[in-house]
Amino acid sequence: MHTFTCKKSNFKMAKLKKFTVIDPATRVAFSLKQSTRRLVEEYRLFYTTSYGHPVERGELIEQLLVAWFEQDSDFAKFSKSLSPEQRAAVETALGGQVDA
Repeated sequence: MHTFTCKKSNFKMAKLKKFTVIDPATRVAFSLKQSTRRLVEEYRLFYTTSYGHPVERGELIEQLLVAWFEQDSDFAKFSKSLSPEQRAAVETALGGQVDA
């Protein structure tokens, strides 16, 4: 199990904006704690109230993750510096074929 720490002075959560899903999706199964599921449902209600249309649970979770990744400058630096071998490992994990 991996843990992470955030320096409170540098921590700022991304705000989710209205979105349209255009990227193809692949189903991923994972478990959430009941307390997290409750927060997701509350955020779904918040989104619907704020933007005037409902959002699917999976779409919401995906957009929350994307917003988090996009605001993390350390992750952006890491991602840009991935070696060809690391990029190949990511593609393999996603089920893609990697040219040798």
